[in-house]
Amino acid sequence: MNHSLLDSALKIPPRERVVFAELILASIDHEEEEVRRSWVSEVRKRIEGVSQGKAELLDFEKLYVES
Repeated sequence: MNHSLLDSALKIPPRERVVFAELILASIDHEEEEVRRSWVSEVRKRIEGVSQGKAELLDFEKLYVES
C-alpha cells in the first residue's frame, strides 16, 4: 500500500474524503461498465452542486450520532 497516498488522502477535509472514497469504490465495483460510469457521473454532479452552492452537505454526526 502506498502510505504517502494515504497520508495525502487523510489531509483532505472529511466531507471531501467521503466523495473521494465513493469515486474510488465506484471505480472498482464489479458492476457493469455503464452502471459504474453512471455512478461516477452522479458523484461528480453532486460534487459540482455542493461546490456551486446548489446543494448542501448534511453533518452525519448531527443527524445520527447526536439524535
